[in-house]
Amino acid sequence: MKNCFLIFLVCLLMSAQSFAQPRNRSRDSIGVAGWRTIIKKAPVLTGETSPRIIVPHEQPLCFPMEFDLKISIPGKIAEQAMFINANTGVLGFLPPSSSGLVNMLFPELPDFSFSVMSLKGNAFHYYTRKGKNNTIDRWVSTGNTETHFFQMPAGSFTGAVDLQRKNETAPYCNSTLTATAYRFSTNPDMTWFLFGDRFPEKLHPRKFLGNFGVGYLYTDEGLFIATEFRTGSYTCKVTEIQVTNTCLHTNEFNVMEDKFVEKRTEALNQNRQKLERDAAKIGGDCASEQSDLLTFRREQQTKQEAALRQSKTGNTYQDQNVQRSMLSMMDPLTMVQEGILTTKLSICRAEHSTSSRKAEKINCLNNQLGVLMDLETRMRALDTQYANDPGKAYAEKSKLYMQRRPGGCS
Repeated sequence: MKNCFLIFLVCLLMSAQSFAQPRNRSRDSIGVAGWRTIIKKAPVLTGETSPRIIVPHEQPLCFPMEFDLKISIPGKIAEQAMFINANTGVLGFLPPSSSGLVNMLFPELPDFSFSVMSLKGNAFHYYTRKGKNNTIDRWVSTGNTETHFFQMPAGSFTGAVDLQRKNETAPYCNSTLTATAYRFSTNPDMTWFLFGDRFPEKLHPRKFLGNFGVGYLYTDEGLFIATEFRTGSYTCKVTEIQVTNTCLHTNEFNVMEDKFVEKRTEALNQNRQKLERDAAKIGGDCASEQSDLLTFRREQQTKQEAALRQSKTGNTYQDQNVQRSMLSMMDPLTMVQEGILTTKLSICRAEHSTSSRKAEKINCLNNQLGVLMDLETRMRALDTQYANDPGKAYAEKSKLYMQRRPGGCS
């Protein structure tokens, strides 16, 4: 993750009883001077307030500011709404749209998606899906960051960089703001356009509240609004800042991680009972193969239980041990290894069969076994190749499995 703003590269006003309640105050109604006074404050950065820890079911999450953005990357231009609470250090953003700005929250729709981050390190994703009988299921994925905070990369925008003023300015928000360009001392290709009370030759950034490279920047020289960020072929520009009161009521959103643990625990308990029943059935000509398969499944049961416990010990975005634990619960390599033992058991049973198609089936099973053993070798190599990137290893193993998995032998 090269820049923290890339981590996440990703109608009617609602009534008082709704989930989301946006109420905007236009610049015309406030007046330009009053509007500037309001938007130029970020108490959580200047030390007047403290960053707030948010919880998944907090009621409600409110944002007094809305930053409307235009993002340009090669071949695509999108608009996006970002909401900021500069009193608590919490921000939220809707997905980008290439067909016009979407800046209202509609959690009653089946495709709602809203991401929330805090300076304390919470990173939540609120979303909805169509449920049974035309109901809407509401979920929040926390990545375990309600207890294991997301750690922003040190010095991405602050601390390790100084800013040098450039001889360039640009207008924003219908020309009601004029920002001055500053380049990063560590990377001349990275430029911020900043609006503030004064524009010294050098700035020394200390704190940043925003995303995609725009938002509020606190420096040794004062507080600024980052109205545009440019680096290479990427540009993010603030087109409007609105004084608003957009709220998301989160009490009906269920924590996805909690539901996952609950269902997985239940499934593991049921599987443990099944293994005990299977142990009582071992016997006959293929008892050795049955025993090998049962031993493997018991080992996997123990590993799966340990992985489930490990999955709650860190945040899923950054902790590689947690990532490995989550992915190990659906590892294609495990399916292949179990498939090898299952096929060996099937070969044994076929060899003791009296079927007239015995030889044909044994030949098919041996071919299947060869494919599975080759898959196991390839997947182990992928685990070694991507030892430091468990997500990549999982993706490559899944792709390999779908491409080469053997068919059945009837």
